[in-house]
Amino acid sequence: MYHWVLRKRVRALWRKVGRGEFEYAITLASEDIRFRFIGDTPISAEFTGRDRFRQWFEDLFDLFPGLRLTLTDVVSRGWPWRTTVAVRLSITATLADGSIYRNEATQWLMLKWGRMMTDDVLEDTKELDRACRIQSLNL
Repeated sequence: MYHWVLRKRVRALWRKVGRGEFEYAITLASEDIRFRFIGDTPISAEFTGRDRFRQWFEDLFDLFPGLRLTLTDVVSRGWPWRTTVAVRLSITATLADGSIYRNEATQWLMLKWGRMMTDDVLEDTKELDRACRIQSLNL
């Protein structure tokens, strides 16, 4: 039952974040969340802290206005004091040159009593880097 409720909450979270309403994700993060966006792109990051987590989301949606993130799958395991959640996302955006950006990402979370403790995200960095270059040329 716990995992059914948890997956339902994760789906609700991604419906909001997918529309650019990322503040809900910030409220679910622990004060000392450890976040990593893996790769070598302008949005790649590795840091600790909720304030920096908020800033990363702000920067992401500034770089990609109209970005859409859609959850396609979620799995979870573990107990409430240490839960692992894996998420698969579909990503789309209209870039500054009018082309469409499409990508996929996976997210690996560790939760403790419903709070995000760690968040690791991996996206196709070659495609992401191309999109970032288009956006930066047209700012």
